[in-house]
Amino acid sequence: MNIPKTSDDFLNEFYSSIDLMDKIGDLRIRQFMDRLNKVSDEIIVDGIVKVFEYEKRTETEYTDQKYAGKILEKLKPKSDLDLLVILKSTIGNWNKSVEEFPFWIKENYGIETVKNKLTEFETQNLTEIESDKLKTIKWWLKI
Repeated sequence: MNIPKTSDDFLNEFYSSIDLMDKIGDLRIRQFMDRLNKVSDEIIVDGIVKVFEYEKRTETEYTDQKYAGKILEKLKPKSDLDLLVILKSTIGNWNKSVEEFPFWIKENYGIETVKNKLTEFETQNLTEIESDKLKTIKWWLKI
């Protein structure tokens, strides 16, 4: 297992770990998570955002996102990425059961910024699914 040097490296190692779960359980993903303390927050956040964006692993989508959420919960990586950009790119594919994602958003950006960005996001032309997921984020965060 390599220590990721880019967000694509992160994704390759992350998905390799998830794909081995049927054979070895969560051992490899736990080992991967332990190695992430040597990886910059920027690479971790970029990689995790890509996990939440990715729509082509429908069979493992929940598992992918749940472990991405566990990484957010355990490492609490910091990010300066624009929250609106993150919301736009992830909300359509985000699994509403993965509560770690909205909690990380709150922890990283602060509740006031999150409230403001969610209000701003609501004014955009959202699909019914996006509106529903936005309501779920608010519910998780008690906004």
